[in-house]
Amino acid sequence: MATMGTYKGPVADIGQMKFAEKLVILNDRAMGMLTRIYNMKKACADAKSRPQFLSDKSLDPAIAAIVKKFPAVDAKRGTGPFAVVDEMRNDVMKNLSLYYYTFVDLLELRDHVLQLLTNMVAVPLLLMWIVIPPFSRT
Repeated sequence: MATMGTYKGPVADIGQMKFAEKLVILNDRAMGMLTRIYNMKKACADAKSRPQFLSDKSLDPAIAAIVKKFPAVDAKRGTGPFAVVDEMRNDVMKNLSLYYYTFVDLLELRDHVLQLLTNMVAVPLLLMWIVIPPFSRT
């Protein structure tokens, strides 16, 4: 429950901001993201379920070059150890697109959380936390 003081800023009514509802929605999204990332971790840890090209020995020089020079990797197309990766580009993009979009969703979640926290800090409000025993976790 939020109450408003004598704030004269750009927000007319703090009741319209619905901080509690947004916090609940973001919490549910965060739990879903954690589940997705955990499942990705489990899938990549198991040799049978990870994408096959990640176990390909021909990628070892490219991986070694990335590890050695990270984060300033100069991966020009078709040159050096990255020529093999360039040949496998379509397969890599197809198999890793779900992982990529999971991380894009994670960055969007982070932006939404930061935006909500910034809005909560910008508006002076008093939050009263009430624990309802049948609905709380132990």
